[in-house]
Amino acid sequence: MPVPPCTDRQPVRDGRHEVRLPRGPALAGVLPPGPALPAPAAQVWPGEPVLWSWGSWHDGEVRTVECPQARVLAVGQCLADTERMRHDLVRSARDGHWERLTRWPGAYLLLVLEDGGRLTAYTDLAGQFPLYYARCDGRTIVSTLATAVAAMAGRDGAVDTTALAAHIFCPSVPELAEGQSAFAGVRRLQPGEALRIDSSGSVTHGPYERLEADSGARFEESAARLRASLQRAVALRAHGAGRISCDFSGGMDSTALAFLAVEEAAEPLDAFVYHHPDAPAGDLEHAVRYADQSPGIRLHVTRGGDASLPYRSLESRGAADQPDPSTAAVARLRLRLAHIAQQGAGTHLTGEGGDALLTAPPVHLGEVAASGERRRLAHDALALGRLRRVSPASIAWRALRLARTPLDRMLRELAVQLENPQPHPPQWLDAIAWWPSPGPEASWLTPRTRRDLAELAAERAAQIRRDGARPSPGTRAALCDLRASAMMQSQLVAVGRPYGVWTQAPFLDGDVVRACMTLPAPRKADPFTAKPLLAAGLAGLVPEAVLHRRTKGDYAAEDYLGARFSAPALRARLTGSPLADLGIVEPARVIASLDRAVTGLAAPFPAFNRLLGVDVWLRTHAGGEETR
Repeated sequence: MPVPPCTDRQPVRDGRHEVRLPRGPALAGVLPPGPALPAPAAQVWPGEPVLWSWGSWHDGEVRTVECPQARVLAVGQCLADTERMRHDLVRSARDGHWERLTRWPGAYLLLVLEDGGRLTAYTDLAGQFPLYYARCDGRTIVSTLATAVAAMAGRDGAVDTTALAAHIFCPSVPELAEGQSAFAGVRRLQPGEALRIDSSGSVTHGPYERLEADSGARFEESAARLRASLQRAVALRAHGAGRISCDFSGGMDSTALAFLAVEEAAEPLDAFVYHHPDAPAGDLEHAVRYADQSPGIRLHVTRGGDASLPYRSLESRGAADQPDPSTAAVARLRLRLAHIAQQGAGTHLTGEGGDALLTAPPVHLGEVAASGERRRLAHDALALGRLRRVSPASIAWRALRLARTPLDRMLRELAVQLENPQPHPPQWLDAIAWWPSPGPEASWLTPRTRRDLAELAAERAAQIRRDGARPSPGTRAALCDLRASAMMQSQLVAVGRPYGVWTQAPFLDGDVVRACMTLPAPRKADPFTAKPLLAAGLAGLVPEAVLHRRTKGDYAAEDYLGARFSAPALRARLTGSPLADLGIVEPARVIASLDRAVTGLAAPFPAFNRLLGVDVWLRTHAGGEETR
C-alpha cells in the first residue's frame, strides 16, 4: 500500500483537539466518518473516508479486495491468493456469511466494509493482530494501535492502573482484565471475536469462533491435520517470500519448521541459533548436531556478550504500543535481528506458539480426574512423580481438588489471597490448578492495589457464576498461553521492522491453531514424550532426534548475569518508577527481590520483566492521569 512513512509522532487536528498519531504502520477508522485526517494518514480506499493508513508496511502485509457490495482488508499474514479472496468475497456478499473469509490460510485481522457503511472486524484466533476501539463524542474509533485510539479519543494520558497491575501480577488470570488495554477507556477486541459498527457508530461485539476441545476428536486425525496445516503454512511462505530464514534453537518447534522449510527452499536455508558463552542455555550443541543432518541448512551462531545481556538498552528501545514483557531482553533480540538482517532482509520463521498448542499443561490432570479415569490418573501421577521427584499422591490430590473447584470459586479464593498474601516460592505442583497462587512478587504490591485486584477478582467471580460455562482447565490454560505467545510475536514483528526482517510464526496460523486446540488437553499429554502430537504429525518429515528432545533451552543464567551487571541502573530506575507514583508497587520491596537475584538467590524474573515492561511503557505514554 503506497502510504508515506511516518517517521515520528506527528500532530494531526481532527476537529476537536490536536492529536499525535503514533509511529506507524497503523490503520485507523472512525464511524460515522469524522473530519479528514491529513498526512501522514491516507485513505485506504480513495473516496472512502472510513479507514486510514500510515507508515511503512511489509510487502503483502496489507491486502485489499473489492466487489460491488463490499470491500475487504486483511492485515497481517493472509496467504490466500487474490483470486480466492475475490471469489469468497463475492459469495459472502451474496449470502452474508462473512465468517468464511476468516478461513483463508495464514493469520490476519480482517475488516469488512459493506455498502451502507457497516464495518465489521474479525480478529485472528490467537490474538496476534489486535484491534482496539473506543467511543468518543458519538463516534466509534478503531485502530490496530491502542496509542492511536487513545490519542484520537483524547485519552492518551489516562492509564488503567488495575489492568496494569493484573498484567504484571496475574498474567495467568486473563479474566481480570479481559478486553481491557493499558489505556483507560480503550478496549481490545478479544481473539476470535467480531466487532460490528453500523453507520451511526453503535457497536456490538462477540465471538465468531470459539476454540473448544472436541471430545470426539481422535489423536491420529489431529496429527494428520497438524501435519497438513504446518506443511501448507511453511510452503506458502517459502513460495511467496523473496527470501526465507528460520530460528534454529535446537528446540522442537523452530527446528521442525526449519526442516519443513528446507524442502521448499530453492537454496540453502539460513538458520540462526543464539549462544552466550558466559551463560550457555544448552541450545547450541543440539542445533549443531541437528544442522549436520541436512546439507540444506546453513547454521549461523549469534554470539551474545555484555551488551546483549538482559536489562541493557532499556531507554533506547522504541516505544511499544502496549507494555511488552520482552523489553528486558530487547538488547539480545536486537542483536539476533541485526545478525539475521546481515544475511538479507526477508521473512524469518519462529517457533512461537508451539509450546502453547502442543504441550499439555499439568492442569490437564484435573480433566483426567473429572472424567473418572482413575487408572489413567494413577499412571500419570506415578510417572510424573518419578520425573519431577514429587509425591504421586500429592499430584493425584491436586488433580482431584482441581476437578472439584469451579472457576468462580477459584476467583473468590484469589481475592482472599490478594487481600492477605502469603507468597511462597513456586513449585511444579502449583501448576495443577486453574492458575498458580500468587508468588513472591505479591509482596511488591501496595495495599490499595491488592485491594483493587481483590475486588476485581470478586466481581469477575460473580460475573462468571451468572454467565455459566467456561472452557475446561486444559483448554483455558492453552488459550492463555496462546494469547501470551501471540502478543510476544506481535512485539517481535514490531522490533524487527526497522531491520527489514518480517518475523512470522506458522504455529499461530488459524488452521494450525484449530488442528491443535480441537484435541482435548489430556490426549496431548504423555509423561515420557514432550510433544506427542508434533512427534506424530511430523514423523518422517523431521529427524526423530528433533521430535524427541526432552530438554529445553534455559536462559535463566543470562537473567542473573544481566541483573548483576545492571543492578545499579535497575535500582535507580525502580526508585523513581512511575509504577510507584501511581501507587501500584512499593519500590523497596522490588529492589529487595533484585538484590536477592544479584546474590544468586531465587527471584521471580518473569514478574520482574513484566514490571520493567510496564515501567518503560509508562515513561513513554503516561501523562500523569490515573484511573481504574
